[in-house]
Order: sequence, then structure tokens, then C-alpha cells
Amino acid sequence: MLFLAGWVASCGVLLAVAGASKLYRGVRGVAGGTALLRALRLPRRWWRAAETAVGGAECAVGLAVCAGVRPAALVMAGLGAAFCALLGYARVRRVPGGCGCIQWRAPARSAAQTISWAELARSAMVLSAGVLGTVAGLADAAAFGRAWFDVGVLTGGAACVLLSVPAPWRTPFCHRPLWRPRRATLRALTGHGVFESMADSAGPFGPPVRHQRAGCADEFWFAHADGSVADPTVRFEVRHASPDGALEVRASLLRPAASGEAASGARG
Repeated sequence: MLFLAGWVASCGVLLAVAGASKLYRGVRGVAGGTALLRALRLPRRWWRAAETAVGGAECAVGLAVCAGVRPAALVMAGLGAAFCALLGYARVRRVPGGCGCIQWRAPARSAAQTISWAELARSAMVLSAGVLGTVAGLADAAAFGRAWFDVGVLTGGAACVLLSVPAPWRTPFCHRPLWRPRRATLRALTGHGVFESMADSAGPFGPPVRHQRAGCADEFWFAHADGSVADPTVRFEVRHASPDGALEVRASLLRPAASGEAASGARG
């Protein structure tokens, strides 16, 4: 029970931090929550006032939960349910933009990106913690410093941090994904416009026949799916051009009968 109480307290800290970020943005006039703004279709001046009010409520409720005020857990459950409903609606409708839940600067997210599963999971954590705190009365400020309570706080805090860090994690210079970089890059390449246009003109392609690293670039060779020797092999040079994973792709045709490359470079 102490472990679960620590988990509830960690979600109270998350709620307080999220509220503080909204208050900061409201004071500084920083844009945030673009997906929800578009989904709710509120005028910007109303949205800023609503976001500031919600931020103040989140701060107060989060701190009350950490202080062991039991009724605050019920309010936290209500806030979590509202967040899940709004973010779920924005995701289903594929409204572009972020949630602005924990954001201190103007969003750098691509206009094509929508609400992520991590953002939904974070809201679900707040909802579940509020339900646990209400039903079982787990919030207890006097438990700070006791081993299992502290383990619960640290575990919940680690889960919050992991769900708040943009995924996938990338290397600092080449911006390649840390987890299975070759597979992740190949998946991103096959959904890129340059690959699709080359597949229309020189494909359809089979699986990649060769791969190699060249500095920060990944090079993939693709042959025609039917294995005809008369068809050219296409080489794609792929770089992760920015920390958000945007690709820079260059395609070249390698003619079987020619010794060099026909520079059919396409860049995107």
C-alpha cells in the first residue's frame, strides 16, 4: 500500500508541474496546447484564460494530493478523466499539434504530428492515481521518508519522465534512433515521398538487398521485386536532418549496364 501511495504522490507532482508550465505560458504569452485549441475551436484569448485557470487548478490539486488531502484525489481523478477524453478526441480526429501538457516554450512539433500514445498514457496515469487515492485513501504526506513509499514515488516519477521525453530517443549528432536504428530508419524511409515516387517509377521494390553506414547517413539498395536484371537498382541515402527525426533522402539509379551512377537524385 505504501508503494501505491507513493505512486499517487508522484502523479500529484506531475499534475503540479503540468499546472506550473501552463501558468508560466499564460504569464509569458507562450503558445501551447495547439491540438486542443484546434479541437475545441476556442478563440485564442479565451484559450489563454482557460489554460491559465486550468494550470492554477492543477497546481493546487497536485500540491494538495502530495500533502495528503484526500478529497484532492477525487478532483485529480476528474481532471485525469477530462484530459483523457480531450486528448483521445484530438487523436481520433487526428488534429495536428501537441497537448501542451508539460511545455515551457513554443512547440517545435511538426504540423503533421498528432497527440501521441505517451501523452494519453500520462493522462491515464493521473486518472488511475486519482481513483486509487479516492477509493483506497492512499495519499499520506506522513509517509514521506518510508522506504516503500519513496520507491513508489521514484517509480512513478521515472514513468512520468519516460512518457514526457520525446520518442524515439536519438543520438546527439546524427539524430539516429537509439533503438534498432537500421529498422527504424528503413521504416521511416519507406513512408517518405521520395521513396514512394521512386517505387512508382522504378519499382515495385523487394526487400533491401544491401545496407551500409556512411558517417551519419544510412544507405539502402533496393532491386525490382521480380528480380529482373534489366531493371535498375536504386540506392537511397538517408540522413536524419533534425532532432525531431525529419529525413533528408537522396535517391540514385544504378543501371546494370553502366559502370557509374545515373544521377537521378531526388531530395526531400
